[in-house]
Amino acid sequence: MEQENGKLRLQNIILYYIVQNEGVDVTGWKGGGSVLTVPEEIEGLPVTAVGRKAFLRSDMLERVVLPQTVSRLEDYAFAQCGRLREVLSPGKVSLGAGVFKGCRSMERLALGNVLPDAQILLAALCCRMKADYLLSDMERGSNRWFARWDQRLRSFLMENDEESYHDLVFCGEEDIGIRMQDQMMDERKQKAYLCFLRLMNPAFLDEAGREAFAAYLCNHTKGCASEEAWQVLREQFADQIACYRLFAEIGGIHEDNLEGMLADLDEAHAEARAFLIRYKEENFQKRDVFSRFAL
Repeated sequence: MEQENGKLRLQNIILYYIVQNEGVDVTGWKGGGSVLTVPEEIEGLPVTAVGRKAFLRSDMLERVVLPQTVSRLEDYAFAQCGRLREVLSPGKVSLGAGVFKGCRSMERLALGNVLPDAQILLAALCCRMKADYLLSDMERGSNRWFARWDQRLRSFLMENDEESYHDLVFCGEEDIGIRMQDQMMDERKQKAYLCFLRLMNPAFLDEAGREAFAAYLCNHTKGCASEEAWQVLREQFADQIACYRLFAEIGGIHEDNLEGMLADLDEAHAEARAFLIRYKEENFQKRDVFSRFAL
């Protein structure tokens, strides 16, 4: 590890920084690799912050590990990092504006000592749900924070699907090249994805929330006027059989739509097909046999 004039050489990368009164702010980087581990100290001082736009549009980054000493992530520090999937920061961190804006691949955001469920739900806030206040909330991971997350999702579910399209138009995006129907479908997919995510990560989820999120999914399953919940399950949770099992438990998979689901699944969904076939045999075919005896 070599240091020189605001630059720290770490194997195949250069980390840029400035020295402040209380510690060191990381201001950027240069080099290759998809994983970045920020050191705890530079020039004998603790690394206390990631500066404004320090890693803006760092397309190679997939995983960032920050030390316990970091207490601030400044505005847009990791914005538009399209491949960034995971950020681990064990300390209690305050966030500026748009820190993770546009991080569309984020899967896990561990800010402080929070439950695994909170880490996943925090990641969803980066691009799935407009609620920056939940990201910057210093009560992240508490019972109250989960309740606020659930309230925001319930409000989102109640929003008119046309609003997102009109918002684009009102913002001067008349040439966005997307039909209103397609935009509305995307909006319903986002809602369905978040409902699945919350039900699969149920820490502190009350019964009212569970019923609301389950109802949304069941109202958009295979065979309904819109089938976005089924599409999201097939496209984004394809290999997660636990998610299929959950969908069945809440009533999203039933005798009337199961054959249609099987018809939609190709060879790439072999495990899901196997689950649905088993589910059919265990829950519907036996009942048919018994009904014959009843006659």
